Formats: sequence, structure tokens, C-alpha cells
Amino acid sequence: MAAFGADAFSSDGALELLKELTEETPERRAATLEHLFQSVKDRPELVERNFLPDQVVAAAAIVAATAFGGDQFDERLQALATDDPAFDARLPTPVEGLASAALEALGSVADRWRQERSKDTDAVEAGQTIAALSQVLAHASVLDDLDAIWNDACDYGADGEAPEGTPLGIQHLASLLRIHGSVMGGGLGFALEVNEPFRVRLAVEALNYFGLNEAAELLEDTLGRSLKGEDSDSWPTDDHFDGLTDGDVLEIAFRAKASEVPADFGRA
Repeated sequence: MAAFGADAFSSDGALELLKELTEETPERRAATLEHLFQSVKDRPELVERNFLPDQVVAAAAIVAATAFGGDQFDERLQALATDDPAFDARLPTPVEGLASAALEALGSVADRWRQERSKDTDAVEAGQTIAALSQVLAHASVLDDLDAIWNDACDYGADGEAPEGTPLGIQHLASLLRIHGSVMGGGLGFALEVNEPFRVRLAVEALNYFGLNEAAELLEDTLGRSLKGEDSDSWPTDDHFDGLTDGDVLEIAFRAKASEVPADFGRA
């Protein structure tokens, strides 16, 4: 095998890393990769001394192999493992936050990694490898960020209050997820019973913010009926409230808004 191939795993250094990771349990591999990426960030002067650009690129490709769009890296890893189980360094599942760390580390070594590929054909192919790897990791990093935002908003919603300074979009998401959780736990009547009217109104504002206007109108109308003492049999049924009862609808609306106005979610 060439010492400096244009594939993410086509070098002696990359294969050495794969062997080392294969000796660890699959659960420990993610921690080892995270430590490598953090070392590149904290001690860039150690690149070429304690670890090679080839190893950083291979580590990033292992992470990319678990991500959406990373099929080419997953297939390459599977082929290596089939030929020799000593190179089976795959991660069992994606690990939250690891794609972002991998992307940052990759950016620190990509130029040096490409420069080591001296032939013109290798240089072109190496550039294509880095471009594909960067694209997969960038997409996975965005998903990591949005998942973390969603989880924080769930916690804030459960607590009933977001910390001071929380971006507007996350505040709205927390308000909406609080009522969503109540509806899922016991239905619309239960949600109106256990949440104060001001919290329901915050959810109405949030629904409008996320473009779920029909659900917002229905929730506002139902709150009004409830406050007037109308029998719950006259209220709209839970089936009318996709914006409150369908988690997929909420997530799609959230991701669309976060892409449209990233500053509202602390992502600018």
C-alpha cells in the first residue's frame, strides 16, 4: 500500500490508528477520538510529533462514517475490516458533539495532509477526499448543534423558565415543548389543567413564531373556552393539534426556523 494514498485510510499512519482503536472496546473508541481532536486543538505544535495529519484525517473519517452522507467512508471501513479484522475500528453509533470536534481538527491538518500527496493525481483525489469529508462533518455538526438546542429547550420547558439571556428562539421552543409534553402526557385538557394560562399563551406565541399558525389559533381559542368554563367536550380534539401533538411537525418547524434565523438560536 502506498505510504501516502489519497484515501482517508490509505497510509501507514492511518492504518496504525485503526489498529490501535480496534484494540479498544467500541464504547471507548469515541473517547479516544475525542481526546485526539482536543489535542489537535489545544496543542497544534504536537502535529507531526505526537500524531500525524494522516491519523487526524483517518479519525475524522471514522466519525464521518457514522453520519448521514458518510457512506463512502463507512464502506471503506467495512472493506478494511472484511479484509482484516485488525482494522475494524468502526464506531457503533454517532456520538453527539464528535462531528464538530472532528471538523475543527480536520481544518487544522487538511493543508498539510494534501501537501504530502505529491503526485498531481493524488493531489486532486486528496482534495476531493477532504472536501467530501468536510461536507459530511459540517452537516453532522449542524445536526449536533440543533439536537443540543432541542435538549436544552426541553430542560428549560420542564423547569418552567429559561435562564436569563437565553436566545429568543430557544425561549419559544422551551415554551412550546412544555405544553407539548403536557399534551402528550395526558391530552389537551390535562395540559390546560396543569399549566397556568400565561404558559399556554406563551405556547400560542411560540406556535405563531414557528409558523404553526393554525395550531396557534386553535390553542388560543381552546384556552378562551376553558377560561369561560365551557365543557371540554366542545373543544377541538387532540387530532386537530398537529403542532402540539406531532413531534416530527415540531422538529421540522424548529429546524426550518433555526436555519432561517440562526441568531435567534445563538448560532450566528
